[in-house]
Formats: sequence, structure tokens, C-alpha cells
Amino acid sequence: MKKSVFSGKAVAEYAISSPIKILSLLGNAVKPEATGAPASVENLAVSVPAGRIRVKDVKTIEGQVPLPEAEVVVSAGRGMKEPGNWGIVEELAEILGATTACSRPVADSHWRPHHEHVGQTGIAIRPNLYIAIGISGAIQHLAGVNNSKVIVVINKDPEAPFFKAADYGVVGDLFEVVPRLTEAVKKFKAAN
Repeated sequence: MKKSVFSGKAVAEYAISSPIKILSLLGNAVKPEATGAPASVENLAVSVPAGRIRVKDVKTIEGQVPLPEAEVVVSAGRGMKEPGNWGIVEELAEILGATTACSRPVADSHWRPHHEHVGQTGIAIRPNLYIAIGISGAIQHLAGVNNSKVIVVINKDPEAPFFKAADYGVVGDLFEVVPRLTEAVKKFKAAN
């Protein structure tokens, strides 16, 4: 089998020789396909000894699809200038049915919660569409999003590294581009 390593910069090949093989796939790694064949269900009786770890509390994030499972992600960075400007990102995400994310500096500044931080030191994601707003595209951020199927970048700096990884790029002020994009999506949805 093959596995991406070094933040997607290389591919390692593994041979599994054990009699039982367990493989896992990341979300959105394989397109769902209906085969029409019924699946058989096997009941398994397993005896698991009591563990020494006890869960005292479980806190779940409500209201949006968790980042690793999201098909559309709208993410923003320091280009937003201050946390009070996040309304335009949230409005675009809502109209697209997307999950919101952010870069590490934004999470470290407590503008957004840490569970929204994507990148090498955050959550690695692979959505069908990733929209990066006001994010320069440092290698650490790219490592967590480079498996996205389509990357759209909105940044006023034409030299931002993210444009090299982008499928589509808009060079412009995000405070002008994002509201116009949101309005265009609203008009498209109303007409269709």
C-alpha cells in the first residue's frame, strides 16, 4: 500500500505481512459509490477488560460539520485584521453550507477557537472545496490543506505563496471580494 508522508511531499510504500490487516482512510479520500449489493452483518461477541481510563466529560461542537468530515471549508487568516470582521466569512460559509476554519496565527490570537485551526500543527483536511481568505499560504498551513480537491485563494498580495497551490485565485481586497462573492452565490441559489 502507499501512504503520503512528510506533509504530502513524499509517498512511502508499505507491505503488511500480518494475517490480519486493518487500513483506515481519511474523510473524502474515496468517492462514495452505490453498488446495490446487500451487505451481510456479522454479530461478534467480544470481551474487553475494563480500562483504566475514564471519560469524565465529553464536549461536542454543535451546529456545523466537523472539519475532517466537511466537504466545503471557508477559512480565513490574519488578513481579516480583527475578530470583529469574521461576519463576512461566516456569512459566506452559511450560504455555501460550509464549515469555517482558520490559520494558526488566528487561533493563537484567540480570534477563533483552536478546533478550527487547520495546518501542519492543527487539523489536516481534504474537502472537495477549500476557500482561503486572507491567508498567505505558509508551508505549515499548506501541509494541512494540500489534499483538498479544489483550492480557491482570495488575497490582495499577488506574491502570496498560496497562489502556487491554488486551482483558482482572486487578487483583491477580501473586504470587497468576499461580500460580492456571497451576493453572487445568493443570486445563483435563488435562480436555481
